[in-house]
Amino acid sequence: MIDLLNEHKSRQNHRYVVGLADGARVESVVYRGDTLCVSSQVGCAVACPFCASGARGFGRNLELPELIGQLDAALDRGHPIARVTLSGVGEPLHNFDHARTFLEHCRARRIKASLTTSGGPLSRLAEALTWHHNGLTLSVHAGTEPTRARLVPNAPSLDGLFGVLTEVVPTLSASKRKKTALAYLLMAGDNDSDAEVDAFAARARALGLTVHLYAYNPVPSSDRKPIARARYDALWARLTARGLRVRMSSTARIEQNGGCGTLVALRTDARAAAAP
Repeated sequence: MIDLLNEHKSRQNHRYVVGLADGARVESVVYRGDTLCVSSQVGCAVACPFCASGARGFGRNLELPELIGQLDAALDRGHPIARVTLSGVGEPLHNFDHARTFLEHCRARRIKASLTTSGGPLSRLAEALTWHHNGLTLSVHAGTEPTRARLVPNAPSLDGLFGVLTEVVPTLSASKRKKTALAYLLMAGDNDSDAEVDAFAARARALGLTVHLYAYNPVPSSDRKPIARARYDALWARLTARGLRVRMSSTARIEQNGGCGTLVALRTDARAAAAP
């Protein structure tokens, strides 16, 4: 059974705590009215220090009916969902079989479906790149191995990640390459130096993939900080000047409730603070 609890609204987004039958909690976010971000796990084992989704560690994989249930619950609330993305709480490739079947389920219902992943295991990434989906975005967030290991600790190295991309991307159709993207989330003092960004550009340039340059939304479970808008604009220009096709954060994403995991983290922190 799926229950949508504690709805939080902003100008463009509706964010829900999703109550599962065993008492676990994940989140769903409806962006711009018609795009649903779905959670694939309770918690996350990747352990990114900036991310609220995995702040309490990994709990379990969601079952297929729990994935489908998030979609059905949003539709029942009156949201005209046209697109779904497995980008919420959890790492979709760690719930590989259910993630693949869920994408197929959405496709059968004529709902465009995509996913976001940190990239591992690499054998699963190689396969997932070829699935029938509306796009795959890789969370990279670094140009050098030490920064990657610090910010995305339980994910493949940059060498491993870009090795798979170098092998698989040229075999994809032009349409599928267009829908494959690299994500770089900028955080002050972590990955926003010219040298780090240039190292990322050097790795990414040959692939010809779109880069999503994200502005960081602070979360209560992390002390990471966003960069100033002027610095964000300068780094966008720097990447563009190096031949990359770079998209800026959408206004829906940079709203205060523009990401998954925060409501669950806030709820957990509140319960912990109230405990004797």
